[in-house]
Amino acid sequence: MKFPFFSWVHYHRAIFKSVTAFTLAIFLWAFIFPVVLAAKEASERSSRTETGTQEKRVSEEEELSRTLEEIEEKLGKLEEKLLKGEEDSLEKDDLKKLKKKLRKLDQKAKENFQKIEKDLKAKKLPQVILDRHYQALASYQTEIRTLLENLDAVEGSVDHEDRKIKAKKAKEHLEKKQKKHMHTPVDPDNLPHRTPKIKKQKPRLKKEEYSEFQNEPILLAYNGDPSAFLMAQVTQDLPTPEDLNETIEVQFAQDIQDLAAQLNNEPIKIYEWVRNNIEFVPTYGSIQGADMCLQTKQCNSFDTASLLIALLRVSNIPARYVHGAIEVPIDKAMNWAGGFTDPVAAGNFIVSGGTPAQLVTSDGQVIKIQMEHVWVEAYVDYIPSRGAVHKQGDTWIPLDASFKQYTYETGLDLYSSLSFNGDQFMSGYISDIQDITPYQQYGKQMLAWLDANMPTATIEDILGAQDLPSTKVINQHTFPYLLGTLPYKVVVQGSKYSTVPDSMRHKVTLQISTDMFGEGGSSVTETLPELSDKRITLSYIPATSSDETLVTQYGGDMLNVPPYLLKVKPVLKADGIDAVTGGSVGMGTTQTFAVNIYTPAFGSDIVQNNVIAGTYSAITIQANKTPVEVAGARMEKLQNNSKNIDAVTLDDLLGELLYSIGLSYFHHLTFENDLYAKTFQMAYLKHPSEAITTLDINISYFFGIPRSASQGGLNIDVDRDVYSTASLAGDTNRSKAFMNISGMASSAWEHRIFEAFVNTPSVSAMKLLKYANQQGISILTIDSGNIGQLLSTLQISSDVKTEIQNAINAGKKVIVSQSEVQYYDWKGVGYVVLDPTTGAGAYMISGGLAGGGTATIPTNSNPPITMDKSSYSYINTVKVLRYSIMVNAIGMVGTLYGFGCKDPFTPIPSTCKNKIDCSGLVSYVYTQSGINVMGTPSNPKNAQIQYDFIVAQNGLTSYPQTGDLVFFQNTDDRNKNLKEDDGITHVGIYLWNDVMVSAGVTLGVEFYSVKGYFKTKINKQDAFVGYGTVFPSTNP
Repeated sequence: MKFPFFSWVHYHRAIFKSVTAFTLAIFLWAFIFPVVLAAKEASERSSRTETGTQEKRVSEEEELSRTLEEIEEKLGKLEEKLLKGEEDSLEKDDLKKLKKKLRKLDQKAKENFQKIEKDLKAKKLPQVILDRHYQALASYQTEIRTLLENLDAVEGSVDHEDRKIKAKKAKEHLEKKQKKHMHTPVDPDNLPHRTPKIKKQKPRLKKEEYSEFQNEPILLAYNGDPSAFLMAQVTQDLPTPEDLNETIEVQFAQDIQDLAAQLNNEPIKIYEWVRNNIEFVPTYGSIQGADMCLQTKQCNSFDTASLLIALLRVSNIPARYVHGAIEVPIDKAMNWAGGFTDPVAAGNFIVSGGTPAQLVTSDGQVIKIQMEHVWVEAYVDYIPSRGAVHKQGDTWIPLDASFKQYTYETGLDLYSSLSFNGDQFMSGYISDIQDITPYQQYGKQMLAWLDANMPTATIEDILGAQDLPSTKVINQHTFPYLLGTLPYKVVVQGSKYSTVPDSMRHKVTLQISTDMFGEGGSSVTETLPELSDKRITLSYIPATSSDETLVTQYGGDMLNVPPYLLKVKPVLKADGIDAVTGGSVGMGTTQTFAVNIYTPAFGSDIVQNNVIAGTYSAITIQANKTPVEVAGARMEKLQNNSKNIDAVTLDDLLGELLYSIGLSYFHHLTFENDLYAKTFQMAYLKHPSEAITTLDINISYFFGIPRSASQGGLNIDVDRDVYSTASLAGDTNRSKAFMNISGMASSAWEHRIFEAFVNTPSVSAMKLLKYANQQGISILTIDSGNIGQLLSTLQISSDVKTEIQNAINAGKKVIVSQSEVQYYDWKGVGYVVLDPTTGAGAYMISGGLAGGGTATIPTNSNPPITMDKSSYSYINTVKVLRYSIMVNAIGMVGTLYGFGCKDPFTPIPSTCKNKIDCSGLVSYVYTQSGINVMGTPSNPKNAQIQYDFIVAQNGLTSYPQTGDLVFFQNTDDRNKNLKEDDGITHVGIYLWNDVMVSAGVTLGVEFYSVKGYFKTKINKQDAFVGYGTVFPSTNP
């Protein structure tokens, strides 16, 4: 395979002196990966076309269901023409043909009903099942007879007026009885991708205002010599057992115990580590809890306090929260909040996260900020060593690990340099003929500007540092002892508590209704710290023992059962454990699933989804930004579950996969949004957000009776994707631009995530608009000024037209294709509802889905995705892991070479910053994909050990696959004897067709040819040894 962009990218690579893995997101991820993946997919899908898949057999049930829909459509057209007095002979002829077809299909349907009855009796199923059959049959016979009579009446009508009356009667009968696909309308005043409606609240500055949280006597601030004040507390304020207990936020998870042990359970080291490693996020309330705070390392004051308290308590050091108000000089506050240069922007940003705060001015100048805040008190051995030697606690000492200062590196202001305009960017992206993402479009524009204006620019010129993480670095401090004071003025010390008050916790309520109108049903409410790292799933089980028997008799698969026979119950699970079970409903019934996210600052926000009874969904709640480590950990869990397929449930397999898709979706948004914010010179917060990923089912209905069921596609519905944004310099226009490009990126990942995980063509609003333009279909921007002219020209569903009208009435604008498109098996339209002021948006596809989905049913995907456990064998899961390895390997291209370096981002020693060697690359990439057998950054294995392990486990292979390893010998004279006896000295990660990613001494991590590039050190011969894989060829 030849890579057309390779030479182009290598030319541009020369511009950048120190490209690292993170900045590859701009230069290589944006170009090489899509080209390579597209070529790979093209070869795997040669038998498919974008306008439709190969012809497939349509069942008799599906054909009858479609025929009923066609008849309803034709009756509607006939009535419309009759109302206008137009010629209707075509519609009459079509209805006559359809009636003839319907009679034949009716006969087959009745025969099928008879077969089912005979089968039910032969299986000796309970009488209640037979009763359901007879009820469905009677209903069908009544409705088909009525329809045929109505069609006969239309055909025998004597004139236009008579025909109009009879056509209306026939159409109304079908409209009432036929089951429609529910369209979930978007709320134009509460768009999914948005900023919160800010509720500015002043901080509580009086002690009595904290009475609702009060567990301890309220104390005013003491600004004198701390020693006398602290001594006074020794005898009157002793710890309680609650100051050592676990709570919802403070859990002694294994990683908490391990970290505390690494820090020798010493209070100074614990405080120092949290203060020097956790980035402050100005949100409000308990969101993540200690363990998730440790995983994300981006936490607000509540969550940072929870982590510090957890590490202290697990070390047997009593600790508690303190909630009060503080006063911070504005220069320090601007630095702390994100590197602001405008004090008002910094204050508004802090408030936008929900924190009660106010700016304080003097002579018209902002001089400080007052804000509510949470810190910690720890009962330590303070006298006489001030905590340097901890044996037995004697004094409560205030500690705040969330307050710190940063060193910022400022790069190019690409918002200004590119004259970036969100509306123009979207229009240009849709009209661009290349099949690229918004992220890649941004990369193209940036590189074009650099070529024209800064052809010799370095990465440091662009970003301000060698990579994005290095542009914001916590100023490190070591502490010989605990100071006993806080690094700011305390205005009021309000409440002290051992457990976070319930009113300060973010919560999630999940409710599944008994019907499509949201009535009745069951619900469960949990705090976000309890759910933030848990897999939440919604699935269905047989409702009664009779239903269990029915499913068993049909082979154990609910989709094999005629759905009108089956009653099911919805089950909400958290990490595989039942949280709540709903009431009995018929298979194929439309239910409403509601998610209520409550935050202390903004109150409740309820989002709703229509779900079909029988589907399988995972709900991903994103509490904060999602780093790669969090997504990688779930991939590892999926891999481990697939290795033990007989010992785990379907929820541990399908549920885990769906959850991982949602989590990876949010990770990719974090990855891209960090770059947009940096190059726009902005800061942003991620508020709790939610997505539901579903393996759907298709139901064929006869007059509302669910007659047959089959597996549908995958889809993701991102109901809530909420950000606070701010320009560091106070330029409010940048927030709209950020929301525009971020929303486009979020939409693009709604199809890319499925193409990535299951290698299946997929759709999203952005994909469909771009595809429609490529097909020559007009893309229209509709607003209040032109809706009267354009709405009637749209050849799309009435539901979408109604939604467009409602959006325009609410002051929004809509971008939509003039007609629907056919993309593989998917037919419909993509459209975007935009707030022209804020950039908030809803990126929609037909059906009211604020998301995307597969364009084909993934039963034949690679790997197949079904509701059968066997689909998730280790071998099938390996296909997902191989993709993950490929992505992570390409993501390291550009990292410099450093012998003995294993982790370029947490370098040990410090000389390994932004460097890695060949075996370290393998360990790092595999670990990020949840595979630790090739070593980890903290426990590395060299190339020889990696080779020995693979040979012992699986031997070498002549048929390498993506993600396998490539081994080379004697590329270095390690023995210093001028002989070729050094064994395996180099390793790379195979992509395909003689291309691998490896860390070479000269070029660093790069794309290399497998054969011929690496030579032996002494004799200059081809050093290639062979290919190896960590994945066994059969299910273990």
